[in-house]
Amino acid sequence: MNARSAITAIMVVSSWLCCSVVIAQQSDTTSAPSAVAADSNVVLLPASTHSVKKAVRYSMLLPGLGQAYNRKYWKIPIIYGLGGFTAYTAIQNGREYIRYRNAYRIRVDGDPATIDEFQGQINNAVLRQNRDAFRQQRDLYWILTAGVYALNLVDAAVDAHLFDFNVSDNLSMHFFQPPAIHWAQSPGVQLPLARLSYKL
Repeated sequence: MNARSAITAIMVVSSWLCCSVVIAQQSDTTSAPSAVAADSNVVLLPASTHSVKKAVRYSMLLPGLGQAYNRKYWKIPIIYGLGGFTAYTAIQNGREYIRYRNAYRIRVDGDPATIDEFQGQINNAVLRQNRDAFRQQRDLYWILTAGVYALNLVDAAVDAHLFDFNVSDNLSMHFFQPPAIHWAQSPGVQLPLARLSYKL
């Protein structure tokens, strides 16, 4: 798998993870009744006991632990799959980089007694080109590994924020008529707009 297809796969899975946090867990509406203020239009919700800081700290300590704290267990294998793939690929590219770097150093050291493992197979230009390509791939995959770790933290924080988000069927929206606005009388033209009068 080349770098472009790996980046595409990681971006698709990352987008899918980010979009999945929009679907919040259904909270238990019977556990803590809501307190209603004196004004019947205002409903005070109970304070959340789910800590965002704790979820992020858990994910910093061990990737996936914040997702377990948020009860999103299905995300843990995705995080370890992405992180494991990017870290393994970075390590493999690092090993190949070291092979080609050492071979190139032996090739250009000027000592005819030293022979590299690619002697007679590839010339100096290809050897240098392969060395640079493996180094670039190694650096890219380490950056992607750090990105997966950062995505793990962001996902844990967003899921913790949405943990108590109410998605029950009892949600409703009420529209109310705003009070009429009376403008002071002054010379000008009145423009009626949505039951309000504006004077120029």
